[in-house]
Amino acid sequence: MSSVSMSDSVYKGSDFDEKVRKQVEFYFSDSNLQTDKFLWRIYEANDGWVELKTILTFGRMRQYRPEDKVIEALKASDKLVLSSNNDMIRRKDPLKDFNELKNTRRRNSVHIEGFPKDATQEDLEEWFSTKIVPKLPVEKALCSIRRHRTKAGREFLGIADVEFKTQEDAEYFLNELNVSYPDGILDGDNVEGKDVLKKMSLLTYKELKEGGKRFGVNEVTKRRSSFNDSRGKKKFKGRKDKTEGVAEEVKEDESTETTETTDEKEPKEKEEKEEESDKPAKSESAEGTKEN
Repeated sequence: MSSVSMSDSVYKGSDFDEKVRKQVEFYFSDSNLQTDKFLWRIYEANDGWVELKTILTFGRMRQYRPEDKVIEALKASDKLVLSSNNDMIRRKDPLKDFNELKNTRRRNSVHIEGFPKDATQEDLEEWFSTKIVPKLPVEKALCSIRRHRTKAGREFLGIADVEFKTQEDAEYFLNELNVSYPDGILDGDNVEGKDVLKKMSLLTYKELKEGGKRFGVNEVTKRRSSFNDSRGKKKFKGRKDKTEGVAEEVKEDESTETTETTDEKEPKEKEEKEEESDKPAKSESAEGTKEN
């Protein structure tokens, strides 16, 4: 099997095996496969099998070496299966119906604005895992975090789509919590003077985008979001800055290291959604939660 360039740093943490399994399991997850067009083409063409050497070229996998150690870590996964010669890998359980997966993802996702533009994928993952996830009522985990970045410079726009494990958790985060970065959850007495993150359901965001409207301009923003039926005062308030609007996304779906997202701030400058199952070297597919 081909080796990975030794120009990349090698991860030497004691949790090497766990991190390898978590990342590769994410690549083959329902959340990622339905949106990662690069990986899906390979998956579909080979009855679910993907060459391990391809997985090892993804951005977040280049730090895990040697290959033999990666293979041993993956053998312990309860979600993945290696071929007899360890050259190929696939998920154990078949993928569900795509339309069902897409609908579930949209129902369980929240669109968030207001993160600092210098925040990295790892920063967002750490923030959610320590500040938000422990407070979720059902599942103490996320499916993915997909950042919106510009296509040309791959610069983070301060916008992310977060997929929760359940609709209940998504509704709770959207309707019941005021949050700011990096503080986390705010109580009623701490909201004033804080840069509260703006959020709306992904369903509402898609409706705005498809209508070519910016936040705060469309009638959609004058009613409660699809999750927000019981708390009218929690409406999503749009930014006044014209450069930070809905922006057209080049890709409608994204895969998450997670994959990220791209929007179009201005008609001339397109942004893409990067998805975390980034593509091999030359054109990485993205970031994601992920490490989900």
